[in-house]
Amino acid sequence: MKNKIFISRCKNYKKNDIKSIISEGLDSLGGPGKYINKQQKICVKPNLLLPASPDKAITTHPVFIEAVVEVLADYTGRPENIIIADSFAPGVPFTRSGIEKIYMETGLLGIAERTGCRLNFATDYSRVSNKKGRSLRKIDIINAVRDCQVIINLPKFKTHNLTTITGAIKNMFGVVPGFTKVGYHLRFDDINVFTGMLLDIVMLVKPTLNIMDGILGIEGDGPGRSGTPRNIGIVMMSDDAVAMDLVMGYIMGLEEEYNPFIKIARERGLSSAYWENIEMTGIRIDEFIIRDYKLPRSSGQERFIENKFINKYIIPRIRTYLNPYPYTDMNKCTNCMTCQKVCPQKVVTCTEDNVKFDYSNCTRCFCCSEMCPEGAIDIKYPFIGDLILNRLGWGGHRK
Repeated sequence: MKNKIFISRCKNYKKNDIKSIISEGLDSLGGPGKYINKQQKICVKPNLLLPASPDKAITTHPVFIEAVVEVLADYTGRPENIIIADSFAPGVPFTRSGIEKIYMETGLLGIAERTGCRLNFATDYSRVSNKKGRSLRKIDIINAVRDCQVIINLPKFKTHNLTTITGAIKNMFGVVPGFTKVGYHLRFDDINVFTGMLLDIVMLVKPTLNIMDGILGIEGDGPGRSGTPRNIGIVMMSDDAVAMDLVMGYIMGLEEEYNPFIKIARERGLSSAYWENIEMTGIRIDEFIIRDYKLPRSSGQERFIENKFINKYIIPRIRTYLNPYPYTDMNKCTNCMTCQKVCPQKVVTCTEDNVKFDYSNCTRCFCCSEMCPEGAIDIKYPFIGDLILNRLGWGGHRK
């Protein structure tokens, strides 16, 4: 049986329009009864990366979340069984006060009162066995997610300066509690291993439905404030996170062999990573392709180092001259020290007038850039890397 993906145009955050699209999408996927038992506990899991206002496109828009909740509540008749929960980036402590700050800044505080659903304020979590995991055999998961039978994943349409895209798969990293994410970054510092770890989480938690907020997304050096908001006008729905990220990358113009999630999913033999196993419904996908979508500057190096001899013998000697690196715009920096706190390798040192990086031990995970509340940490290439990968285009070109 093929994995269905519904795709529709939606140019603004008018709640009734979004509800109509979601209802249409549910019907095209087989109807809500295919996925939801009216007695089940439902967790709506948005992307709440940072305490950012909705216009920044960093987080799932509150109107989008509310529309989803209302559609679910209309079907089940039990809004009290619906809980909104996420564990955000560790730049904000995963405490009740931290959760309140996230809800306040992202516009979520009033949703529970208006809809009758619940907002999660608990910070407890459990270590869950994952016997089929390739990278993780035990995964720490917040109980608000673990205790629900239905998980509705609400990712954003964004780029990511580590994984190139952050869609349905990456959004499930938010089931891991708070600062534990930093430990996972430290353990899985290779991009392929890190991506495999994210797939382990998705395969264990397995969201029931993925509904992507692509009305306003991020391009460039996302997923945080270093990225640039862009009107995209897309809503996508699927019961498979891998299939959704394949379609998302295609719309962005990302070549499939450089989409790390699809690369690892195919290596694992997941059928939903192949187009022949996907059935598109709704509007034709070709109408959504964005020819000039800006990918992160950190993407592209893999194209240059595909040759096994170069990769094994040459690249290790010149990697320093190719690798992108984080740097700080001190005109934006407020000396909040978030970058120092969240760095898995502890290679960031903040002083009153400077932020220093120990590049020799930096793994280029870019947690510092992702979590900087001011967007003060940008990505740069050394001269040779910029020349080869960007100016000369030897890193390859988008389709």
